[in-house]
Amino acid sequence: MNARMVHMALRGTTGLLAALAALQVLLAGSFLSGHYAVLQWHLVTGMSMVVLALVQTVLVFLPGRRERPRNVLQEGIALPVAIAVQGVLGMFRILELHVPIGVLMVVGLTHMASWAWKTPLPARTRPRAEEPVPAGAVA
Repeated sequence: MNARMVHMALRGTTGLLAALAALQVLLAGSFLSGHYAVLQWHLVTGMSMVVLALVQTVLVFLPGRRERPRNVLQEGIALPVAIAVQGVLGMFRILELHVPIGVLMVVGLTHMASWAWKTPLPARTRPRAEEPVPAGAVA
């Protein structure tokens, strides 16, 4: 996988994670408004985010990592941990931490998605053609 493909995959994972985070906000608001059936969807969406964040964590270490800002690497590593902590806080109904940390996660995910989509894709790499051997040279 070359740096260009990795960056395109990062665009996909960050965009999808940001969309899922926005969905989480809508589901949480619906739950807090008394629609208790959406709590199951909030859980499923959160678990989906954990899986996607783990995929993204692998991606931040693939080719092109030296060109990425340090905070992208840090956020890529911290995200699955933060989502897991969010899950534990939610399961134990510790909403005084679950809600503000969720808001911070939405901000962080939006920031990361913004970076991924604003940063130009790395140049395409072309396979190197074999250089011709000059006449009289030993190959």
